Amino acid sequence: MLKEYINLQSPLISEANLFLNHYATMYEAHSVRVKQYSLTQLIQFLSEREIEDWCDCDDRVLREYIIARAKKPIAGSKQKLSSASLDTQLASIRIFFEYLKEQSIISHNYARLITPPKKNKRLPKVVEADLLNQILDRKPENDLECRDLAILELLYSSGLRLAEITDLNLENLDLHEHMVKVIDGKGGKDRLVPVGEKAVSAIDQWLLIRMSWGVEDGALFTSQKGGRLSDRQISRRVKMYAEKSGVNINLHPHLLRHSMATHVLESSQDIRLVQELLGHADISTTQIYTHLNFNHLAKVFDKAHPRAKMVRKKDKEGK
Repeated sequence: MLKEYINLQSPLISEANLFLNHYATMYEAHSVRVKQYSLTQLIQFLSEREIEDWCDCDDRVLREYIIARAKKPIAGSKQKLSSASLDTQLASIRIFFEYLKEQSIISHNYARLITPPKKNKRLPKVVEADLLNQILDRKPENDLECRDLAILELLYSSGLRLAEITDLNLENLDLHEHMVKVIDGKGGKDRLVPVGEKAVSAIDQWLLIRMSWGVEDGALFTSQKGGRLSDRQISRRVKMYAEKSGVNINLHPHLLRHSMATHVLESSQDIRLVQELLGHADISTTQIYTHLNFNHLAKVFDKAHPRAKMVRKKDKEGK
């Protein structure tokens, strides 16, 4: 029986649901959710323009959609999309249109004619190590917080993406070897990532609690009822744990990933190591952390080198 991934009043949804059912047989649930979200928003946009046939969704219409999503939220959405999110949506639409072409529903993949918007090259934010220590050193007050601490420690230790830690199963973890295996990470690649001693200790404590709950699901991180934690639940719990530690930052899983990458690069000066840990296919993606690392080195240099120290303004005025 086919699953209805998209439930809208539009004749366009039948092909979209057939595609998503087909896609779900080959790819992980997170990837399917991304395609489902992208197509739902596109169909909402097309419905507003009374477009009821995929043949009428040409490059002009798609370009209007991307421009509209960059400028303002679409119906049912709270915010406009960032350039990175627009790029992700375009990639999803291209894959779907290629499917439509293979099914002879359309004659051309017009999505391939659309150029994604230029990404804003912003440096990722990083949490200083002492602030992270303040968060991670706080003693959990209950079983749920023991689980949350294990999540935070693993995120910071291994630099996992949110989707990767959500999809982790018990079988992916080898605490004896201090390793975690990421299955079907971004780009469909598996990788082995080391797990630090603090993270291993926190996970050990969590597994005892998990056992006492009688959880039968294979997921590593679950609710007390036994269900796998969702992306949203993990993000919310990470933020709550940081807030209870008295640190005034909006902590989220990706911020822990950025912080881990920056701190490892600062210590090791080995960009290839950071690339492997993060699972980047192209080292150019990892090179953004060299800019952060340069800023760190410049500050250290200014403090340490006797000829590099800046003369303060009031010192100049006193001469």
